[in-house]
Amino acid sequence: MRSIKIAYWVITLCTLTGFAISAFNEIAHSPKTFIETTQLLGYPPYFLTLLGVAKIIGILVLLVPPYYRLKEWAYAGLTIDCIAAFWSETAVGNPMGSIKAVVVFAFVMLSYVLLLRMEKGLNKRAESGPMAAGTPPQAG
Repeated sequence: MRSIKIAYWVITLCTLTGFAISAFNEIAHSPKTFIETTQLLGYPPYFLTLLGVAKIIGILVLLVPPYYRLKEWAYAGLTIDCIAAFWSETAVGNPMGSIKAVVVFAFVMLSYVLLLRMEKGLNKRAESGPMAAGTPPQAG
């Protein structure tokens, strides 16, 4: 269980760092991001802010430990972002952008699978009671 938890946090923090950098560039309307998104992909400028804020909300939700169901919504949002990025980059003929979107998607999915395994381990431990966890029963 400990190795799953470590792997989850390493993968998740790497993934969220990438999304945080992306969100910052979108909210700040950095010149490179602004040009790529508005001119290359054809999105309106206000979309950058919307996308950046949505990513920040998703990042915050994934960093708050106990809310597994809310985390699923955040993972859904990040997945939609990856799919939209892949589709957009493919539509304008940018294969490198498409590959990047697939790699980011793989990290998002790996993080999600590790979260599910972690949650399953926690549920299994809770269901099995204190004797299975190696804790002696409390005298009453």
